[in-house]
Amino acid sequence: MNNRVLKVLPRGQDKSARQLRRQGFVPAIYYGGNQAPRQLVASKRELNSLMRQLGESALFEIAMEEDVRTVILKEVQRDPVTREVIHIDLQDLAHNEKVSMNIPIRLVGADELESKGRVLQRQAETVNVEGYAHSLPSHIDVYVGDMEPGDVIKVCDLRVDGDIAILDPLDRIVAVVLTPE
Repeated sequence: MNNRVLKVLPRGQDKSARQLRRQGFVPAIYYGGNQAPRQLVASKRELNSLMRQLGESALFEIAMEEDVRTVILKEVQRDPVTREVIHIDLQDLAHNEKVSMNIPIRLVGADELESKGRVLQRQAETVNVEGYAHSLPSHIDVYVGDMEPGDVIKVCDLRVDGDIAILDPLDRIVAVVLTPE
């Protein structure tokens, strides 16, 4: 099976979400297109593997009942204590459909700053973008290794492909470099 495909099963009404989680499944809701929302379950192990590989905002496919659909993880709910995934929302996507979603921002070179005695204060973990599903990145990298104290990274400094629009305010601060007191 392709490593970008998650196998899902219909969720029976006879088991509670807690019982499903104990058995190694994650409850899910699938919606989109012109279909009614469907309750599903996915293997916790397969889902965690896929999320480690692709990130939480990546495009992938689900295989359900002889049907393969392209989806994105629209929402991931986690246990507040253990941080384990307890529920997911899957949104159906057509390749010619624009979607908006939060894309993680990775700050590359932070250890270089720390070795110079500088502190990177992060203000935003994600940025909201809109674009065609197949062109959305799984993350946006920003190099911070050569920044000086007082330097600021704003949303307008993020680099994305031309067919992707950033929806957040361009003056929103992503990170600031400080010197320790």
